[in-house]
Amino acid sequence: MAKVALLIGVSEYEPGLNPLPAAVKDIEALQRVLKDLEMGGFDDVKALPNPDRQTMESEIETLFSGRAKDDLVLLFFSGHGIKDDGGKLYFATPITRKNSKGELIRSTAVPANFVQEIMNNSRAKRQVIILDCCFSGAFDPVLQAKDDGLVDLQTQLGSEGRVVLTSSSSTQYSFEQQRSDLSIYTRYLVEGIETGAGDRNEDGFVSVLELHEYAVSKVQETAPSMTPKIIVLKDKGFEIVLSKARVTDPKLRYRKAASRYANVGTIRPAGRAVLNTLRQQLGLTSEEAAEIETEVLRPYQERLENLQTYREALIAEVDHEYPLSEEACKEMNMLQELLGLKDDNILPIKQQIEAQFICQACKGSREVRKRVRTPFGSFTEVSICPNCKDSEKLA
Repeated sequence: MAKVALLIGVSEYEPGLNPLPAAVKDIEALQRVLKDLEMGGFDDVKALPNPDRQTMESEIETLFSGRAKDDLVLLFFSGHGIKDDGGKLYFATPITRKNSKGELIRSTAVPANFVQEIMNNSRAKRQVIILDCCFSGAFDPVLQAKDDGLVDLQTQLGSEGRVVLTSSSSTQYSFEQQRSDLSIYTRYLVEGIETGAGDRNEDGFVSVLELHEYAVSKVQETAPSMTPKIIVLKDKGFEIVLSKARVTDPKLRYRKAASRYANVGTIRPAGRAVLNTLRQQLGLTSEEAAEIETEVLRPYQERLENLQTYREALIAEVDHEYPLSEEACKEMNMLQELLGLKDDNILPIKQQIEAQFICQACKGSREVRKRVRTPFGSFTEVSICPNCKDSEKLA
């Protein structure tokens, strides 16, 4: 029984597709944990950075060819995923581009149905696909307008005994995070293996389902709008084991426990008592424990920072003009998407700011004017309600 993997990362693209520096770093990080004998223990892990289409297809075919029934074969792709007008999925290569009409030149990308055909012809019955990519990317405004945000991965890549993990079920722009070199989904896949935190049932192994659930919990703490998915047919594939859980290290054991008791950015009193006891049993210092907890709680803290970034940008726009222009609204929507925030995440911010622009006389919205000179020579800010024409001094 062999365990083999092919990791493809495409960071460099033709004009029209955004570069993704994290993609190549994703495959380096995943290769490290999969090759480690104390973790993934894979027999062969090949990293393929920025391949052309022919090379990508050839390596995928080589990966699945000549395999035994009990082999475990893993294919990972980090980069842009693109849909054509017919809804078919393609994996972008460094030369992927469009024609003069804005249509995808299919010969420059690898079609998902090619990958499916290769996998269907393989004798290996344990097949794992991990896709850390958007499904339409920023390839073309025309294609984006036609994109319903969904790709039928079950039809295009699904099969009995095969499991497909995806970083999102819809178009996403938040491939890369501040403070991290990796794509957000891959970052937590690697973390779940490397720290043992992905072993959620504590049986000493990290299954595909466990690792995905761990990554989902962390991704949605950071970027709630991202919705990673796991796809299998006939409930087969969940139990595939990807790695051992390396939990002999006291710090890793403490981190795993801290991940369990951390909830909504904090640790409850009962959990704190458990962790304090465990810290003493493991012989860790208070400083070591605090450093681990800070790392565990970081996804939630990053979401708070994203919310603050959105709040500051909205306040600045409102100070510039109110009501916001159509262009300003589009830019705020783009910022929301980049930060991975849902509508209900930003609703309280909008309500709080809009409340400052409500006329107390008629409860209608009011237009804020620039500073004006008073009869006494001083300056003040005055707002005029378009509904009742009243003016009132702003605090």
